[in-house]
Amino acid sequence: MGLFSNKPEITVVIPAYNEEGAITPTIKGAGAALAAAGLKFEIITVDDGSSDATAAAAEAAGSRVIRHPVNRGYGRSLLSGIEASAHEWILIIDADGSYPPGEIAKLLPHVPAFDMVVGAREGSLFWGTPGKALMRFIYLSIARFVAGEPIPDANSGLRIFRKEAVTTSMPVTCYGYSFTTTMTLSFLNAGRFVRFEPIKFVERVGHSKVKPVRDILRTLQIMTQVILYFNPMKFAAVITLLPLLATFVLTVKFFFFPPADIRWLAVAAMTLGSVLIFLMGCVIESFRLHSRK
Repeated sequence: MGLFSNKPEITVVIPAYNEEGAITPTIKGAGAALAAAGLKFEIITVDDGSSDATAAAAEAAGSRVIRHPVNRGYGRSLLSGIEASAHEWILIIDADGSYPPGEIAKLLPHVPAFDMVVGAREGSLFWGTPGKALMRFIYLSIARFVAGEPIPDANSGLRIFRKEAVTTSMPVTCYGYSFTTTMTLSFLNAGRFVRFEPIKFVERVGHSKVKPVRDILRTLQIMTQVILYFNPMKFAAVITLLPLLATFVLTVKFFFFPPADIRWLAVAAMTLGSVLIFLMGCVIESFRLHSRK
């Protein structure tokens, strides 16, 4: 096809949990996209403790299958596939049919110039209902603050990246749905070259396994750990600003309306003390993360 002067060899990793209804077209579609580009590739499906015939369907479609004895999560499935991969480049795609395999062709021209090419979802299905759109906006705003640059889609499940970058650029490992967000933020904070390529996004087959409250809280934890590792002063500045503003307001209040007792002073002291304790925890966490490298 002439896309590559030095053709990359690619391992496709497909995490799957009870996806027997969508896994076959995902495997065959991914294989067709890479074969059309003239690339050498392998496909690994990681069956994450499915109770249906996902593994059998994947094998019948021509994929190598890794089985987890119990469900360990989206991120753990991706790691299992990455660890078992034979090639330098990893392409991940969700097994639920929400990422049309034909969109893979849009990512390939940007390899190997970029360390990671992310399929950035667009459209009303991506943003969802007004409530979901608001939550996604807040989520992406936090991600952009952590990364320090625009991010159109932090947790897309269709992307291609260098295998070695996972071990050298990701200080935090997440076994759940926050894995892709962790990867996006870690690559950007580590100075890796990342491109976001617009792709189509369609309705998934079957029911979503995402647990919004749990996964959002876990994602916020991961974001905090990433920023502590790469730029702890940015995080400390934000946390410190909040009690300083509260202290300023109380100071103004005390100046014009002297308190009859010390209750407000006690509140201010406890607030500042809590923040100091939290910041101490952040420092300890930052040392812990760096000591793991």
